[in-house]
Amino acid sequence: MQRLFRPLAIAATAALILAACGGGGGSSSPSDTISGASAGAMSSGTVTAFGSVWVNGHEFATTGAKVFDDDAGTSTADTSALEVGMSVDIKASSSSSDRHPDAAEIHVHPLVRGAVDGSDQTAGTLMVMGQSIQLTASTLFSDHRACVNAATSPCAAVTGQSGLSVTTGSGSGAVAGSYVTVHGFLFASDASSGDANVVATLVSVADAPASATGVAYKAEGVVKAVGGSTITIGNLTVDLSAANCRAPGAVSCASGFNVGQVVSAIAAKAPALPATTFSADFAFLRARIAAETPGATVDVEGKVSAITMSPPSFVIRGITIDASALASLPASGDVVVVTGTVASNGQSIVASALKVLHAAKAASFGFEGDASNVAAGGAADTFVLSLLGQSVAVNASTRLLDLTQRPDPANPFNISTFQSYLAASASQHLIVRTLADAAGALTATSVTIVRPSSTSAVSGIVDSTPAPVTGSASMPTTFSVHGLAVSADPAAVIKLSADHDSHGFGGMSRIGGMVAAGDRVLVFGNFASSTLTVTAPPSAKNVVLDFGQGLRGRDCDGF
Repeated sequence: MQRLFRPLAIAATAALILAACGGGGGSSSPSDTISGASAGAMSSGTVTAFGSVWVNGHEFATTGAKVFDDDAGTSTADTSALEVGMSVDIKASSSSSDRHPDAAEIHVHPLVRGAVDGSDQTAGTLMVMGQSIQLTASTLFSDHRACVNAATSPCAAVTGQSGLSVTTGSGSGAVAGSYVTVHGFLFASDASSGDANVVATLVSVADAPASATGVAYKAEGVVKAVGGSTITIGNLTVDLSAANCRAPGAVSCASGFNVGQVVSAIAAKAPALPATTFSADFAFLRARIAAETPGATVDVEGKVSAITMSPPSFVIRGITIDASALASLPASGDVVVVTGTVASNGQSIVASALKVLHAAKAASFGFEGDASNVAAGGAADTFVLSLLGQSVAVNASTRLLDLTQRPDPANPFNISTFQSYLAASASQHLIVRTLADAAGALTATSVTIVRPSSTSAVSGIVDSTPAPVTGSASMPTTFSVHGLAVSADPAAVIKLSADHDSHGFGGMSRIGGMVAAGDRVLVFGNFASSTLTVTAPPSAKNVVLDFGQGLRGRDCDGF
């Protein structure tokens, strides 16, 4: 066997754009849009599209709305800085209704800002500011570095995990990895858990701050430990000795926070890398629920981390959800939107409705290629998208992004305009991330328009039927992924071992390995005559990366 860092690195330029994931079975199709946009209600969820702002299936009008940066303490009437994938809290206006949602306030506060210190592509995780960042099939990437749009010496835009650089060295000799801002939500096993894992909805890449000003570095999570003037969030020890602490009023930093509380630690100056300690300028106690007023209506997006059968309840974002009024409980690991009212204690929610966005046991597949057709679905604001011979359902929960041009307020890309916008787009080349239900039906978690390309791709689990065939010098290797036929030159197949280094690249690897049913693969090639053909030698445009069955039976995001 031989080390294949060069071909693997070439292929990794596009790898995990498609979030190749393992799993199987389970229903993942979201239900109809649920209520939760009445006057004064709070919606905590992910921005899925614009033309107004789409969150949790609601299209909130934004005329007159203020956008609050909860970290900097500033506000503006300009919504142009919002991005698809941002996790936001929206307060509905006094005139808002479920039929005509209207936003009064949009609150933005990302969970992490800092340099990427670690990246494990097999597990789909990043380490930033001592926080473990979990990437999923729904995680989007955006790149705002100056070089992306520079007229000279342009750099390639980061569109997936493999495009990120990782910190090398330590202390004064450290070379910082990519500077990122991570939006998403916390994942904790219960309300007092010390877990500080972040499920990312958007990873936004930018140039590192040139000077120590503003709120450039941040970690937000559940406090695992307190001691003197320090608190521990994830794997980060936060020094509060020179900080201004609030909870919500001014408090002593030496005694202002307790284990189990959610705290934001912010500073203008970068920590020593890799980040294990951090001197904060400010530390704020954060509410788990956007509205803590008993009886207030809320809908909250999160991942189910614990379930109690009697009395029925579950936990998302460390918030206990009373499920007594629900017909059934979700599964552990499901990503859901819960609509309900804040309980009398101000810390839990009594659920009245539930929508599953991502079933934990749903199989995930990614597709890259040209759209061949868009047809209206069976209900309003639903469509069926065709590409690479696949039929994919698109709905209001699908995140829609156009990377070929800046957003146009006069012609927004959202579920209402989906068919007409795509038809008018100069590029029909798409990256589509999907979930398959128990019957194999695909629902898109995100649809991204990218620049035209002759390369097509698929990621997911190799089908058992037809049985994979290992090729030879005169015969190609053949297999299928969700019914998409693949024909590959054996010399373009790279078999990766279960081991991987700190950058997420495979350990011992070999060319021409056997592709087996159940293997997790990422394939790039040319699509024609219903077949994805891969030629040799392996490159970013022609390669089969076979990750084996290491994640078989687990949800793609690794929890």
